[in-house]
Amino acid sequence: MPMFVMDDRRLSYEDQGSGPVALLIHGSPGNGRAWARVGERLATRYRVIAPDLPGYGDTTPQSPEREPDVGYASELVEALIRHVGAPAVLAGHSYGGVVALSVALRGTLPIGALALFEPVAVNILLAAPDDAEAFARTKAIFDDYVESLERGDAMAIRRMVDFWFGEGAFGRMPEPLVASLVKETSLNIRDVRATFRERYSADALQKVSMPAVIVVGERSPEITHRIARRIAEQLPHGSVRTMEKATHALTTTHADAVAETIAGVGNR
Repeated sequence: MPMFVMDDRRLSYEDQGSGPVALLIHGSPGNGRAWARVGERLATRYRVIAPDLPGYGDTTPQSPEREPDVGYASELVEALIRHVGAPAVLAGHSYGGVVALSVALRGTLPIGALALFEPVAVNILLAAPDDAEAFARTKAIFDDYVESLERGDAMAIRRMVDFWFGEGAFGRMPEPLVASLVKETSLNIRDVRATFRERYSADALQKVSMPAVIVVGERSPEITHRIARRIAEQLPHGSVRTMEKATHALTTTHADAVAETIAGVGNR
């Protein structure tokens, strides 16, 4: 696996195919291999770069002494972009969508297009009074998840799995996947805390000038649809697409449609 070194930090990433760059950012917990099925479909048209976010793979985690910060991941992604070239399309799934949106909002590098798949940018709801109740309900669920781990519940991650994928989803998962999720719960909680420290200003969102599509699964929680609508409303060239019969796992279950969506927005 390729490795990019920046100062005293390193970032591991998947690299396949050739052509314009499609940079794909995975969700939490996870790693760049989460995009494997989508990457295979894009590699005939794109050079597909899928980095491991901080703490995953061989990528340097953020110091535990620092408050969790999406900006730390964004800086590493930006450094990688300078190394591999400006992406024709920058895509992110779930927490990776938060990081991708952060990179776009920072505006330090050219990006051809933006594709966000169920970005968990919950704080986008803070700007709209109509979303206050939905935000409070969602924040309470996340707070309970964090507090459950702090109380010693080793299986706390089941709260997040069942919230995003449907009641009982955790219990249906194969044991190796359950073990992996449990092992990475503390990393996921750092990503959750980073997510809730993000702030989205209308002025910054209006400056994101590239084409952008925000994709949600038809069967996903209502909050994901609400987040997608709020992002799209504030981006000058934003639009929402609902993927039929999909859940939060759409990048795995609907790899063909996800790849076509990325290629489509990248060709605008």
